[in-house]
Amino acid sequence: MTHLHILHVDPDSTLSAHIPSATLQNEVDIEVITEQRAADAIQRLQTLDEQIDCIVSEYELPETDGLEFLERVRAEYAELPFILFTGSGSESVASEAISAGATDYVQKTAGEKQATLLLNRITNVVEQYHSRRDRDRVYQALETATEGIGILAEDNRYLYVNDAYADLYGYEQDDLIGTHWEELYPDDEAQRFHDEILPELERAGTWAGRSHGQRVTGERFPEELSLTQLDTGGHVCVVRDISQRLQRERQFETLASNLQGLVFRAENNPEWALEHVMGNVEDFIGYSATELESHEISWREIIHPDDRETVWDSVQTALEDGDKYEITYRLRDREGTTKWVIERGRGVTNSDGSIEYLEGLITDITERKRREQELEWKTKAMDEAPMGIIISNPSQDEMPITYVNNHFCEVTGYDEDDAIGRNPRFLQGPLTADDPVEKVRDAIESRTTVETDILNYRSDGTPFWNHMQIAPITDSGGDLAYFVGFQNDVTDRVESERRIEVLHRILLHNIRNELNILLGHLTELKEQQDVDPDTISGVKQPATNLLASSEKARQIEALLTSTSFEPEPVSLSTVFDRVLNQLSVSAEDVDLQLEGLSDRTVVAQEQIAAAFRELLQNAVKHSSKADQTATVTAEQESVVFSEKGIERDAIKVHVEDSNPLISELDRTRLLGDKESPVHHGSGLGLWLVNWLVTMSGGLVSYTERESGGNRVTVVLLQSGEE
Repeated sequence: MTHLHILHVDPDSTLSAHIPSATLQNEVDIEVITEQRAADAIQRLQTLDEQIDCIVSEYELPETDGLEFLERVRAEYAELPFILFTGSGSESVASEAISAGATDYVQKTAGEKQATLLLNRITNVVEQYHSRRDRDRVYQALETATEGIGILAEDNRYLYVNDAYADLYGYEQDDLIGTHWEELYPDDEAQRFHDEILPELERAGTWAGRSHGQRVTGERFPEELSLTQLDTGGHVCVVRDISQRLQRERQFETLASNLQGLVFRAENNPEWALEHVMGNVEDFIGYSATELESHEISWREIIHPDDRETVWDSVQTALEDGDKYEITYRLRDREGTTKWVIERGRGVTNSDGSIEYLEGLITDITERKRREQELEWKTKAMDEAPMGIIISNPSQDEMPITYVNNHFCEVTGYDEDDAIGRNPRFLQGPLTADDPVEKVRDAIESRTTVETDILNYRSDGTPFWNHMQIAPITDSGGDLAYFVGFQNDVTDRVESERRIEVLHRILLHNIRNELNILLGHLTELKEQQDVDPDTISGVKQPATNLLASSEKARQIEALLTSTSFEPEPVSLSTVFDRVLNQLSVSAEDVDLQLEGLSDRTVVAQEQIAAAFRELLQNAVKHSSKADQTATVTAEQESVVFSEKGIERDAIKVHVEDSNPLISELDRTRLLGDKESPVHHGSGLGLWLVNWLVTMSGGLVSYTERESGGNRVTVVLLQSGEE
């Protein structure tokens, strides 16, 4: 049954009395709302708005007439049906009413036929009104739709396109009306329509898929197209440009393929059956996406056995709370290798609120876990290191301490909370010297490494000597991030060095002076007739030896304090030029046979020449024959310098003589096999040879010559500069 709302405007209406019987007969349910005055009708119309389907008005109304009322209605409601129903009108009134926009004009007469006629007129005009309104709404919807919508006639030419459809291809709407659809597609795509798409549309009545359109500029673009066959012939086209979506899909696929992990959709059950997988899957876990999607293996089987229940419980708890979830767990890849992953996901629900499936991202964080564990180990190593460690932040005022380790607290007596936030100079005190403080300050300002001994104070006020090493730490961009300081309590060492320094002065200066006085007195005694010469020699020889040892120690001290501890490239010719210039014996006593190797460069201490000078002087000085010489030869060969068996090019320098064999004690000093008492100057010199060679990264060896005499071999690495 049709339901209509009629606004009846008439001061003496009998419409309500006639309509009910007519509506029952015509199966139309009409609600009549009656107003006697036009103004009241307008107000009622504005209040009810779209509920009114038709206005039925008398011509003669209080204070106005039906035509003026019609004019007021049309000013706001241009399409609303308006029937002038009057008993006092005329043909001219009817004509004027129709011209003014009345939908119909009906003369009032008595009887049921009149009511039926009026009802039929009302029903007809309302149906037309509703049809026109619905058509306008559909048209408005088509015009405002974001998808392109077109209607093709049976001859495949456009009857209608909305603005979105025309704009998609770069045309105006009117330009496409009457145009064949082939104008909007490149030739190869039009052929595909004829071969595949249109036959399927004819068979099934619908077709949906992707195709390629062509804009008026000739540019091809991907589109998503839906076609529906019409009963009257022709079909409806709905089209959408998917260029941006495809670009996003390609970007997502590129991102997924470069992920150290996978994107997934899975069933929410304990087996975690994966329905869809994207990403660098096979490189990640060794299984292909096909194996996972076909359920040849479930994700539960890949999860580490010890983590399966925890993963299930964590996900279900999050889903019950309606939350997204993020969990970290282990899995085993195809090779059985354990990997750490982080899974971020959410539940996708059905209309009834139940979980339909899970979707999310699983990322490989094995390397991050390794770094975290490595950082944990490093932090633990720093915490428990047998030296004090502090870290300061130079980006803040006063460069406060941000970290101290356990040993720092043990040495200084300060708790961690006492040190954090303070400048490291809080350890200084009244007797702290200015020089090391200035040295540290200059290094910090220049962002360089510094090493010094400084007097610091513990929390209880007791002083201690602190061997401090400070180094700048930069971030990945090369900017200064922190300063790290290493601290060692070297109080015992400093005090020992001071005691040794005092004894050293006594040995090298006081005793030496006393020995010179003693030797002077012995010379005077020797000139006296009543003194036994053997007795004087027995006293003089040890004193002379002791004085020689003192002089050798002084020379060695001067040498070691002037040399650099860092080996550097130096040519053999330069080394032996220094040797010959510094020899205390005649250079003619040395037979130098370098055989073309003098230009070779070796890696050695700055004072390596002193080692060769010592060997040559000993060889010449201890010669038993005046015409004997020390011979120096050299050869190049590869030698093994480490337990790992790594071979390096080296130069072997042999110093040979025909002297009596070097004693076992002196060989020990030369080879550095073990410490032994030093009895005379030659012992100190051989110790110096060993020290300079080994500190150059070289080797010293000794052999007895078959023809008699000694052969000392010095092996030095050949420089890589050649």
